[in-house]
Amino acid sequence: MAKPRWYDRFAPFYDAGTIGDLFYRKPRKAAIDQLNLSSGDSVADVFCGTGVDFPLLANRVGEKGKVLAVDGSSGMLEQAKARAEQYPASRRFEFLRADFSEVDGLNSLKEAIDKEAPRHVFFSLGLTCLANWREFCSLMFDAAPSGTRFSIMDVYSERLTLGARFINWIGAADCRRPVWKVLEERCESFAWEQFRPFKVLDVSVVVASGSKP
Repeated sequence: MAKPRWYDRFAPFYDAGTIGDLFYRKPRKAAIDQLNLSSGDSVADVFCGTGVDFPLLANRVGEKGKVLAVDGSSGMLEQAKARAEQYPASRRFEFLRADFSEVDGLNSLKEAIDKEAPRHVFFSLGLTCLANWREFCSLMFDAAPSGTRFSIMDVYSERLTLGARFINWIGAADCRRPVWKVLEERCESFAWEQFRPFKVLDVSVVVASGSKP
């Protein structure tokens, strides 16, 4: 994973750079739909970035629900906190900064999951940034109670095309990582869907989901 300061630099410009989430809008909605959220639910938004997921998540969990927003970049979290203030019940949001590539960061996240016990976990465009993505997913899976619903949205390319190299550079990632594999191996009702918003780059966006037995 790139050092958090890499993402801190992009935080003020991230939303403009993604053209208002234009390319990710459809797969993002599909991934959040797969969480099967209801009013009053608690959800962990892992790799929350600037809070792009908040409108959809807040609408589904309602004022009695809770969103645990987690990211490794303090700059991204500052943008996310500002976005959360737009909601009348901004108290529904809690924030955690943790570097998932470090043991201390993993332990902080595990403690938060143990404490909050969210029954829904969303990984949003971040697993491909982790060299230890399998360990990270397994830790999250093991910490979650039975019945927890997981959903992933992330980029993927089978080949290291020029477009894949560009995506990797922008996100300090490796989009050849099949980051849905832990869910596929360990979840019930596993589902996988592929979107192609970056046809010119020959890079897909994958949505995967499942429930812990």
